[in-house]
Amino acid sequence: MSGERRSMLVAGLVYLGAAVLVGIPATIGAMAILGSAVDRVLGLAGVQLPPIVGLLVFATSVVIGLQIAVEAAAVQLGGLEALGRGSPRVALARYALFTAFAFAALAVAAWAGLSAALGGFGWGIVALGLLVGGAGVVVLYRSSRVLVAGYRRSEA
Repeated sequence: MSGERRSMLVAGLVYLGAAVLVGIPATIGAMAILGSAVDRVLGLAGVQLPPIVGLLVFATSVVIGLQIAVEAAAVQLGGLEALGRGSPRVALARYALFTAFAFAALAVAAWAGLSAALGGFGWGIVALGLLVGGAGVVVLYRSSRVLVAGYRRSEA
């Protein structure tokens, strides 16, 4: 297999992996957030939601999930510099979206681990839950410290 074909194969597998491991959870999360927001906004007005609204929420969620998966694959293939492509506004939006998704994923992992630990399951699940929850909290703390230090350096 030539170097170019191998490179294309690796890139394709990275994109496929990102779509499955990052895109599907991001789509589900976006669907939950957008669905509840639309339901609350239109539900307060007393409007009966037509089926097309559900389809629009689903389509928008799929686009958001796939965009996050593409950015995750670009970071995996090209490093964090891949987020800086395009105009400064687009790059800032990419950094903000990627950071928000990473923090949300870590928060969900910490919440899931701690809820499993405190849920009254067997000792094995409690220990594993505490480890996962603790690891999520530590990573969240350390990454937020690095983020703040990076902002301070860029301001100086």
